[in-house]
Order: sequence, then structure tokens, then C-alpha cells
Amino acid sequence: MDLDFHEKFKSVILEIEMAGRDYAEKKAISWQAQELKYAILSEEMKKLPKDLAFNLKDSLARASEGYRQYLKETAQAIKEENIAKAIYEKHRANFEALRCLSSLEKTTTQIIN
Repeated sequence: MDLDFHEKFKSVILEIEMAGRDYAEKKAISWQAQELKYAILSEEMKKLPKDLAFNLKDSLARASEGYRQYLKETAQAIKEENIAKAIYEKHRANFEALRCLSSLEKTTTQIIN
């Protein structure tokens, strides 16, 4: 078996780098969206009459269209983060499989020779 492991390793390492950068970017977006939760709630509460009790304002803010939209966008960001992580992990698994195959090929060559 004549496999060009050098080129395959270069290719897989490049894929890991690109997937890692994509995952990092999507994770940052997801984290930022999640951190905005209380800011969004606060903004929604500011729109309500000042004389309402805090608990009622909180409940109404959580039921608001703006907060529901925030939740939908945050869920999408988390989904994209998880997909990017899965792709990154797939490339890492490909690297490990290639590493094992390379080691097996090297051992087989040594035994035959």
C-alpha cells in the first residue's frame, strides 16, 4: 500500500485549522448572545409602566415579542456553534484515524522488510 501520508496529514491539519476558526467564531457569537439575556430583559422591562411590580414586569418582559425573538436568535447561534463543534471534532477524529493508519502502515512495512 503506497499512501502519501504527508499530503494527507497536511490536508487534515488545514481542515482542523479552518474548522477550529469557524467553531471559535460561532462560539464567540453564541456566548455574546447568551450574555445579553439580562440586557434584553431590562430593555423590555423599561418599556412597561413604572408603577408595575418588579415580578409582573419580569413576567411581561419574558413574554414580550422582543425577548422571544432574542431567544430564537440565541437558540440559532447555539445550534450553529454545536454544528461547528461537531465538524471540528470530525476533523480531529479523521486526523487520529490517519495517524493510526500511518502507524499501522509503518509497522507493516517494517515487518515485511
